[in-house]
Amino acid sequence: MADKTIDDRLQPSLLDRLTDDAPKETSESRDARVIDIRRLREILKRDLGWLLNTINNESEIDRKKYPHAFRSVLNYGVSPVAGGSSSSRKAEAIRAAIATAVKEFEPRLRPETLDVQIREDEEGAQTSVFFDIHAEMWAQPMPLELYLRSEVDLMSGHLSLEQRG
Repeated sequence: MADKTIDDRLQPSLLDRLTDDAPKETSESRDARVIDIRRLREILKRDLGWLLNTINNESEIDRKKYPHAFRSVLNYGVSPVAGGSSSSRKAEAIRAAIATAVKEFEPRLRPETLDVQIREDEEGAQTSVFFDIHAEMWAQPMPLELYLRSEVDLMSGHLSLEQRG
C-alpha cells in the first residue's frame, strides 16, 4: 500500500467530525472527512480562540482536595485577566496563563515546543498586551509549525488571534 501524503492523514477535530454541516445529505464526501494543513491551522486558531477567551474556574475548585478536577475540563480556560494596566508584571501573568492553558487543553500542539512571548513594540500598549504564540502541531510524518499573534484587551479580557506564516 502506498504511503499517504500528509494531507491524507489529517482528520478534523472530534467536534468538527460530529458537527453536521449538511444535515440533508445522507453521506459525506472525502473532503468533509479529511482536512488539509491550511484547514488544520484554521481549526486550531478557532479552538485556541475559544480556549483563551474562556475564564476558568480555578477560584471555585480546591486544588489540594480535587487535583484531577483542577486539571480537567471543569477548569477549561485561562485565569481572569480583565482590568488593570499593562504593567510588565501583569503582562507576564497573562503570558504564563496563556502558556498553561494551551499546554493543559490543546493536545494537538507539542507542549515542549510551545513558546509564548510578550511583544512590546505595538501601538495600543496602554490598554492591550500583545503576544506571539509559536508551537509545533502534532502531525505525521513530521510536526508542522503554528505561529499566531495575539492581542489581549486589558479592560475586557478579550483575546484576538491572527495567524502568521
